[in-house]
Amino acid sequence: MEEASEKFDLNTEQSTNLLRMCLGADQQEIDKTEKKDRANLLHDTLGSKLPVNPALLESLPPVLRALSEELRSVSGLPLGNLLLDSKTKIAVIRRIKDFAKELGNSAKDRNERDVALAVYFAAIAGALVYHDVRISQYNFEQLKKSFEALAQHDWITPALEALYKDALKYCSDKS
Repeated sequence: MEEASEKFDLNTEQSTNLLRMCLGADQQEIDKTEKKDRANLLHDTLGSKLPVNPALLESLPPVLRALSEELRSVSGLPLGNLLLDSKTKIAVIRRIKDFAKELGNSAKDRNERDVALAVYFAAIAGALVYHDVRISQYNFEQLKKSFEALAQHDWITPALEALYKDALKYCSDKS
């Protein structure tokens, strides 16, 4: 390192600044990659289907229970469609919220936790906006902060961002 610094006539401070710039560029690339990974994971999650209700599976005869994996693949609309449809029943929205909570609890990394959190709060937002029902213990001030923070992430889809903003307005009106 000393030889290279002398070769370019860099003092210690200049060498340190150059190193910081290089590391900063690497951090920007890491941030871009993480944002893209989060956006892709959110897209995949919103495109997936809600798992079949375990209580329903238990009520099936053993022969049909064995086919439960096939049932999972035809178990309805994708999560994104359900979250953004005002006609989605409140019971389904609650199931999505619970499913997202489970996803977050079993997440392997920050990206998975962030996406689960985005889906979790989208379910809460949908219940508020579409059904005028609060399905969480959070008060309106806490919900406002969460919706506002989520709406600002650049990896959130425009449709979810709009839902969060509608829920933010709802919470503002209620508080």
